[in-house]
Amino acid sequence: MSQPVMHHRWRISLYPQMMMPFADLFLINALNFSEAESVANWASFFKTGVPENNVFLVAETNEKECVGYAWGRPSNKGGFGGELFQISVLPAFQGRGIGRLLVCHIAKNLSQLKIVNLWLQVLKVNPNRNFYEHLGAQKISEHMYDWDGEYLKACIYAWDNIQALIADTCY
Repeated sequence: MSQPVMHHRWRISLYPQMMMPFADLFLINALNFSEAESVANWASFFKTGVPENNVFLVAETNEKECVGYAWGRPSNKGGFGGELFQISVLPAFQGRGIGRLLVCHIAKNLSQLKIVNLWLQVLKVNPNRNFYEHLGAQKISEHMYDWDGEYLKACIYAWDNIQALIADTCY
């Protein structure tokens, strides 16, 4: 199997189709989104483009199969300058360092904007929460999250020092 490669802000026209393997990871069925609605939402997002100063990365194989993505952006929530807004790696490709590389490149790009720390929100039921802890994030709180009328427990994780995160993940 090919090694995944990273791409930054390109192949926009293919992103909606590329995102469909992640549909189940987004709890589409639990939140009453159809596959068509999800595709339409992604298409709308990419039609308007990635917002300024946001970083959207895609990990794909040499065969152009999308196996993961991450989205980071500036933030002013809770005293944190950056947010790891979304990250997902297909289960068959987890454990290969793809998620770590995605976090690494999000952190590098945000640090170029003079962002010094980073936070993320993750559902408490997410079995991959320990991934963030493994990368040095500290759990700082739990709260109820309103996801389109569905209330789910969520956790906030953070890295106080984005340069330390880069040093620890970008090897």
